[in-house]
Amino acid sequence: MERDPAHVTATPDPEETRRRLTSEVAEVESAIALVASGAASRITLSGLKFGEEVAKRFRADAQSKGVRLDPLPFPDDAGCDLIVRRTDE
Repeated sequence: MERDPAHVTATPDPEETRRRLTSEVAEVESAIALVASGAASRITLSGLKFGEEVAKRFRADAQSKGVRLDPLPFPDDAGCDLIVRRTDE
């Protein structure tokens, strides 16, 4: 019996996961800095795999800088978009 390649579950690559998480952390930190500086009032980061977890990690730091992090989760826990905006917006 042949297996359907569309139904094969790939084993997560720890190195790729690390690179992706590192990249998303840097994107969120940069967006917070940009909004906090006043150069932008709002930024949307799209297609983040770890966005909700990263937002939880940086929420207090962002709030201390007058920035709010609002995740918009995808169905089936497949990631999210993340809105980074000033708290007075």
